[in-house]
Amino acid sequence: MHDFPPPLVPAIDTALTKWERHGRPGLPENGFALARPPGRRRQGIYRADTGSPVIEPEGHILRMAPSPDGRSICVQLAERADEDAALGLVDTATGSLRLYPRIRCRYDPMLWEDDSSGVELVAGRSHSLVRLDARTGRSTASAVPPGTRLRLFPGGRRGLLAESRPGSPGRLIDRATGAELAEFAAIVRVLPAGEDVVVDDGARLQGLDPGSGAPRWRWDDPDLRVTSFAARGQDIVAVGVRAGRGVIVRLVRGSVAAEREVTHRGAPAVATGVSADADRFHVLIEGPALPPRVVPAEELLSDRPAAARPEAPTRTERYAFTAEDGSRVPVVVTSPTGAKGPAPLILTCYGGFGVPSLPVFEPTVPAWAEHGGRYAIAQVRGGGEHGSAWRQAGRGLAKGRGIEDLAVAARGLVGAGLTRPDLLVLAGASHGGVLATSCALGSPDLCAGVVSTAAPLDLLNLGAHPLGRRWADEFGASGGIEHLRRISPLHRARELTPGTAPPRFLGIVLAEDSRVVADDTLAVVDALRRVGGSAAVWRAPETGHGGNHLDSLHRLGTTVLGFAATITGSARTAPSTT
Repeated sequence: MHDFPPPLVPAIDTALTKWERHGRPGLPENGFALARPPGRRRQGIYRADTGSPVIEPEGHILRMAPSPDGRSICVQLAERADEDAALGLVDTATGSLRLYPRIRCRYDPMLWEDDSSGVELVAGRSHSLVRLDARTGRSTASAVPPGTRLRLFPGGRRGLLAESRPGSPGRLIDRATGAELAEFAAIVRVLPAGEDVVVDDGARLQGLDPGSGAPRWRWDDPDLRVTSFAARGQDIVAVGVRAGRGVIVRLVRGSVAAEREVTHRGAPAVATGVSADADRFHVLIEGPALPPRVVPAEELLSDRPAAARPEAPTRTERYAFTAEDGSRVPVVVTSPTGAKGPAPLILTCYGGFGVPSLPVFEPTVPAWAEHGGRYAIAQVRGGGEHGSAWRQAGRGLAKGRGIEDLAVAARGLVGAGLTRPDLLVLAGASHGGVLATSCALGSPDLCAGVVSTAAPLDLLNLGAHPLGRRWADEFGASGGIEHLRRISPLHRARELTPGTAPPRFLGIVLAEDSRVVADDTLAVVDALRRVGGSAAVWRAPETGHGGNHLDSLHRLGTTVLGFAATITGSARTAPSTT
């Protein structure tokens, strides 16, 4: 395996470094924020009012939960980027950390007791219900029944327990009484809201009586995918996406009190999170060339005229191209301000698991634009940008539609005069890498190259990946081998004949990936080389499938942009010193 990236493009490296300095703020939670301030290389926990650091560890903080009295913070801290974390307690006065290496967790919800004396969680990696005593530091644990997933959420006197088993509805249980409050197809998140408990089941928000479980209200908008919500008394602010655009909604007892498209100074933006802290709602917003920032929700919900918009280095426009069945495939394109005619263009997508693919801030986008390139996001079927019907139209046995939609987007961008096939690079990570690679190899004349990052490229062997069995329904494994073979990137590579001249391929595997193994990418490289194609693999050091330090993200960014610049002939390169 090659452990070196493509040649470095100094101008891109410099531009990327400049845009990375903006950092990534965190939403305040009980007076603290998990954030990466400007100029820092890794995340830490900071006081929301002063910005002063509480702890800046060497590892990766997956999640934090401050105690009600603000004296302690429960953290999940991974030593590597493999998302395998140990539980810990931070003393906010001194910044000292007490780790519990035997308690392994992975983004599990943490629940503090009202008097801040202890914190509990169901540690998924350790398969146990754990309590840490914040005063003595002692831990106690009890085993979780096999085949059962448990999570703790606030509500009632002692919290609520969400219990789910394969093939059965999720049960919401009052821990104080042991009574079952309600059943749901899924339980994504639960929050208290005044006298109610609000449950997000992935399709709607529902208010329940926390004692009896009786329904009090229900808010169902099938065209809106809620990505985050927060409550303050009976007021709820939710953010999400409708018709591919970011929206913010204020609810009072389940009724819509206000709704707006998310904008910043008159320009479209995306809301990526919301919290309630210090008697107000806070929203994290960003855009392709808009570094993330935390703003009051009232500012986004207000009817006041927007402040003057300064001249931006890029412009973002929306296109839609027609698929064979008449569906319109939306594409969001970010270009250098004033750009005209065909330009090097990176086209990406995600298109799976109902996850919205939105134009958020990635330093690679403005850095690529400074180099004269365009960056496009295709919202293909299977994603969560356009409601549940859009998501269902590209999952399971219909997974091929997402691949076809990406090809429609690529040809549409060429037809619109924004790029040419020799200037076009497809790129995708994880599920998006499957679609991008399958699309590029299914239509070898479509683009100049394709980059796949941390993707399961052999759909007939999903079980080889640590989490692969969970993906079977998404790719339509029930349709049998022939269905999977038709859309699998590896099998498309193996069906190419010598002399086909496939697009140049760069497969990126992550050294600390706990979800996707490297074997599929290596097999695709081998298959492409057998037919005379240009294919390479790069193993990104100290990099995982979840959160990463800025050094790792910088190496990934320069690698992808350097590959795109090199194969489109738009770069002067230098030997890599990464």
